[in-house]
Amino acid sequence: MALYGLFIGIDRFADPAIRELTGCRRDALALWSLFSDTISDLQATLLLDEEATRDAVRTALQTILTTAGADDTVIISFSSHGTRDHRLVIYDSDMAQLPASTIDMGELAAAFKTTKAKALLCILDCCFSGGAPARVLEDSPVPRSIGTPLESVAGSGRILIAASGLNEPALEHLRHGLLTFALIEALQHSAEELLSLPAIMDTVMHRVRAEAQRQGYDQNPVLFGYVQGGFFLQPLRRGERFFKAFPELKGLRISGRIDELAGFGLPAQLLSAWQDLFPNGLNELQVKAINDHRLLDGESLFVIAPTSSGKTFVGEMAAAKAICDYRKAVFLFPTKNSITSQNSTSALLACASFAALAIISTRPVRSFEASTTSRCSLTRCISIYQ
Repeated sequence: MALYGLFIGIDRFADPAIRELTGCRRDALALWSLFSDTISDLQATLLLDEEATRDAVRTALQTILTTAGADDTVIISFSSHGTRDHRLVIYDSDMAQLPASTIDMGELAAAFKTTKAKALLCILDCCFSGGAPARVLEDSPVPRSIGTPLESVAGSGRILIAASGLNEPALEHLRHGLLTFALIEALQHSAEELLSLPAIMDTVMHRVRAEAQRQGYDQNPVLFGYVQGGFFLQPLRRGERFFKAFPELKGLRISGRIDELAGFGLPAQLLSAWQDLFPNGLNELQVKAINDHRLLDGESLFVIAPTSSGKTFVGEMAAAKAICDYRKAVFLFPTKNSITSQNSTSALLACASFAALAIISTRPVRSFEASTTSRCSLTRCISIYQ
């Protein structure tokens, strides 16, 4: 009996008209790494952002569904946008041609019916209604039918977990989808040898509802389908793959050497540039920001310190980590008045390391900055005012 997995997470899209998300990539990466660390013989495929094209997703679906045998189990997760007419948005979806560039639920249902697998679990952390900040395309068509197509995907031997009800949003929390975050928490923290999926979902639904209400919304995950004899999973354990994907969760502490920052997932090219600029390593303020205030774990930090104390580099490290995590980073500082040329050079090196957009403005903001920044997605943008 084998376990097959397909984990898809898309935050960035080829079409700039499609709103970016912040937790879908992490959803797929967390599920893939946890299942891979726990189940040594797992046969899994991970598709993130530009890897998750329409053709790639279809090919991966067909491969996993046709390969699985009668005693096997298949787990598929999808985190991205949904549309109001019940389609899944992938990396190369086109807002001008959504029907031709997305995957509809009918296609998914037909594909699931072809597998011989004993059990199939599909997790959809997207929604088909609502608006920002939900995982739905606000400008997608509204279907005439009010019936849900989700039920057609599930059935005997096929279980579907959807992030929310038909007329509810699917929200994000701590850079994950609410559903996925609650699911991985429930699957990790248990002393049981085997976990019953229906029992897990009671906990998941409670957590999702509570956090959604805290944010001012209603979100109620739904479960369709069943497996004769029940559907059971092993408790998931964090291992090498998980901590490689999420190094900040190790609680790593450093002494001040630049090379120690590799433990937070910062690339060697960037660390080499920083080492040349700061051969003595980090100062006390910078070490404290990392160790005590968990700057590189994604925590917010407001720094007040004297001039030339090293606080600019604290901001640069935070921006670099955000870029490595596929988040947005906007870095602004006034070089003319208070920033040393060394720090200015360091920021530009960071830009070069990540192929980021650098804007050096020597004119009033109103005549230059607005028009320039409006043309970029601001995934990575460092503006230096002279």
